[in-house]
Amino acid sequence: MGNAERFINASFPDRKIERVLFVQAPDSDKTIFNYETAKRGRYFNFPPYGLGLLANQCRDHGLITEIVNLNNEVLKAAISSDSESNFDFDVVWKMVLQSSIITFQPDLIGFTCMFSQTHLSLVSVCQQAKLVAPNVPQAVGGVHITNCLASKEMASKVLTDLSPVEFLFSFEGDEALITFIDVVNKVKTIDNLAQLTLNQDTGPISFESRLVPKGNSLDTIPAYDLMKTTELSLSGKIGTFYCHKPKETRYSTVLAKRGCRAQCTFCSVRNFNGVGVRERSVASIIDELKCLKNDYGIDHIMWLDDDLFYNRKGTIELFNTMVRENIDLTWDCTNGVIAASCTEEVIAAAESSGCIGLYLGMESGNKKVLRDIKKPGTVETFLAAAKVLNQHERIHSRVLLMIGFPGETYRQILDTIDVAKQMNLDWYNVSPLQPLPNTLIFEEMLNAGLVNEDNFSEVRYKNSAYGKNSIQMQKGMRDLLSTNFKDAFSVNDLDSVPTDKALDDIWAYMNFHL
Repeated sequence: MGNAERFINASFPDRKIERVLFVQAPDSDKTIFNYETAKRGRYFNFPPYGLGLLANQCRDHGLITEIVNLNNEVLKAAISSDSESNFDFDVVWKMVLQSSIITFQPDLIGFTCMFSQTHLSLVSVCQQAKLVAPNVPQAVGGVHITNCLASKEMASKVLTDLSPVEFLFSFEGDEALITFIDVVNKVKTIDNLAQLTLNQDTGPISFESRLVPKGNSLDTIPAYDLMKTTELSLSGKIGTFYCHKPKETRYSTVLAKRGCRAQCTFCSVRNFNGVGVRERSVASIIDELKCLKNDYGIDHIMWLDDDLFYNRKGTIELFNTMVRENIDLTWDCTNGVIAASCTEEVIAAAESSGCIGLYLGMESGNKKVLRDIKKPGTVETFLAAAKVLNQHERIHSRVLLMIGFPGETYRQILDTIDVAKQMNLDWYNVSPLQPLPNTLIFEEMLNAGLVNEDNFSEVRYKNSAYGKNSIQMQKGMRDLLSTNFKDAFSVNDLDSVPTDKALDDIWAYMNFHL
């Protein structure tokens, strides 16, 4: 405790935090950013939802807060520029960051990072902030930070890379950040610190206890007034169902439930949010929807939930209340829903409340693979969900498929294709497995020498604007969908495991045929 107290005293000589500046780094660094993609508005530009929650919680605690979304600033600048020669990625975000720090004069700067692909961008932003304000302490949190700190080797790398950052938070920061501020302000004693690592030169100090937001603390509405809510969808995409709405549609996001009941080995949600699902009150969700619609003119929302249909009774109550209160928003669930929850009663209520699209998390159509990856569903479950969804034409139903699981054979992938065809839904998103740090499957593949523990830049999916296929095309390499993939399954032994090159052909084959 003595070393921790000395570190906090050195970081905050006045032991005072009154002003907190929250910063969202660009989703990518300059090396993988493509000007033309940004110019077409094809990059994601999600609201900084987590920072919005923290900002409002800090304000409720008597603090003054501000949010600067550097991802939005870069995308906005790209779209408004007249040519690539008059646009400089790094200059844009550095100028905005510098101006925000100098104008706001924060006592603490907080950063967040969700995706491993954002690591290099986060490092650059933290370094720049320290150059602008060398005496202002920094804190960082988010899914990526949590995953890194869970591994001794990755923790060492991230603490070194983020040397300008004094404080690193794991898991959800709602209560841990407020507690930290109270400790700095001497309202609470240092033994109250939780899920926090102090990044001191002589070695990290960690506080392992965990403060899980529950009950009323879940009902906070983000600080939309600080999030530039009305302009985000003008510079990029929010969700993947934008093509189903008019171009002038305003989009935003809402989180109704935290966590997921599933235990999929390739997913890190459970490691970040903990076991089970925690629900907000229906009243608070409805208040947030009304705020978005009435105060910001939002027309469509994407639910950020990983298990939106958890608790059938509560889910139907939410959707029916949206209808009864005449919320008049459309919505989608891009993160996916669990097939077993797709009953006629739930899907009918979803459609009535404005659902225009959702993803079904299936991944595989092979029974052994489903057991191995601990999917909460069977082939029969997926077919039953598809039968229900096919009765609701207004809902664009998509299926998430994965290939390349450890030991998965050609024949098992053919089972996935067969079940997908039987389901006969609207669209199939196919992705080779991308093992994420701090997941069971990552550990399995790490032990087998199949992945590199700290190569964060490679942790990207095949699809999306920052996906590996898009980056390959930007570099003049082959577009996998333009290759000859018709013989992807013409092998002597269907019970053999495809090579990485063969998986590329299978991926292209499945995209074309499904």
